[in-house]
Amino acid sequence: MKKIIIGLLVVLTACTKNPGANTAPGPGTNPQPVDSAKPYQGNLLALTNDASKQIEIYDPSATDWNTAEAKKWRWSPTTTLGFTTDEINKFGGGTDFKVRKMSIWQNNTFAAITDNSFAAIIAWPSGQRVWSKVISGNLHSAELLPNGNLAVAASDGNWIRVYATSQGANANYYTEFTLGAAHAVLWDPQLNCLWVTGQDMSNNAHILTALAITGTDALPELAELKQYRAVLPTPWGHEVSAYYNNTNLLWVTSNGGEYVFNKTTKSFSVSPTNNLTFVKGIGNQPSGQIVLVRPDANKNPRPAAYCSLNNWSTSTVDFYTSGGQLQGSRLVNGACFYKVKIVYDNYQ
Repeated sequence: MKKIIIGLLVVLTACTKNPGANTAPGPGTNPQPVDSAKPYQGNLLALTNDASKQIEIYDPSATDWNTAEAKKWRWSPTTTLGFTTDEINKFGGGTDFKVRKMSIWQNNTFAAITDNSFAAIIAWPSGQRVWSKVISGNLHSAELLPNGNLAVAASDGNWIRVYATSQGANANYYTEFTLGAAHAVLWDPQLNCLWVTGQDMSNNAHILTALAITGTDALPELAELKQYRAVLPTPWGHEVSAYYNNTNLLWVTSNGGEYVFNKTTKSFSVSPTNNLTFVKGIGNQPSGQIVLVRPDANKNPRPAAYCSLNNWSTSTVDFYTSGGQLQGSRLVNGACFYKVKIVYDNYQ
């Protein structure tokens, strides 16, 4: 069942393991600057791996990511975790992974996950199913909202949806907002809105915009907050992620570049990492260190060790100082990482 929303409504107020790990990393304490002598620091990093068909979490301080000590957690749906055979067969390694601590669920930590034809909420780090569904449309991003509902972006489906997952493990109701080539969803607790990237199908403009979520938990509704809309500097928006330590900024990428978006001025500035193209995932540690993944096929020259499975993934994760100086990379032999996420349960 679905409901298509095209009007502007009142903004919803936000409600307010790893086999070897016992507890999820906390939200962090006092951020410290990056130590150039110890460049790989900070929260764990989640990678969606098309080659292993798993979501994998690594310790950035580990020097060799090909060792058992470096990989802190891995996940794919199984029947033991509560998933159906169809869901298991649909999962190909993930297109998004975000951890969130949920006050409405006894302050426990959960993760929102998408793959091309699959979306889920799991308890984290146990990996147990909370909600899941096979969904067509080439899903690219998910966000677990403060009220327990799930926002999803579908690039081929040309929509943003909010599923009423707060209503139970098999809830089916959703509301839908039409957005061409929709690629990203990120909740903003300061502005009480959902940031999204996509294309306005009425004029083909490639945009970053924000959506209001209204209605009730059981019957959510969506509408654009047009005062936040901004045309992207280059076409085909991809990632939107939190700029930790500055709630007025967002990381935004497109096929043509990577940017820092200022919410107040609605302006884009070029990322300090030299405006790389086709960046699929980017974020910063609370320390300021920037972490990103970019397809090996778009690197010149292509690395000697590269993802040979497809042209949109990479075997390496790159680290930069907050000023954009390359600090180095971590290579996982045979990996095909599509997206990277900081394992940090703060929305922004």
